[in-house]
Amino acid sequence: MDLRSQPRLETNEPVHVTVLGECDTRFLGRITNTSTRGIGLLADRPAPIGSAVKVEWGHTLLLGEVCHCRLEGAGYAIGLELEHALYHTEELARLASNFLEEDSISTDREKATEK
Repeated sequence: MDLRSQPRLETNEPVHVTVLGECDTRFLGRITNTSTRGIGLLADRPAPIGSAVKVEWGHTLLLGEVCHCRLEGAGYAIGLELEHALYHTEELARLASNFLEEDSISTDREKATEK
């Protein structure tokens, strides 16, 4: 019996996982299922319960908290409660670069008119 409040979508997406903290730990994993509030990962190493985690793949960045971690087969099943999600990060990077470039040009113009 599944007691989850949100339906899960099964998937199999390779991702980069970073456990955030004093010494960030980075490893590869796979998203096994997703919902609007969380994701399930399968990885070759555990993640401490309660730790903040960054998950990256493609042009997506997710931030969440580890709510469970258990040995499953040859790896670890990790459950994350999602806190934040950024999609289309390549577009955000391009917009940020354009903004910084425009700001730099404006600053240069201001300095030139002050002289």
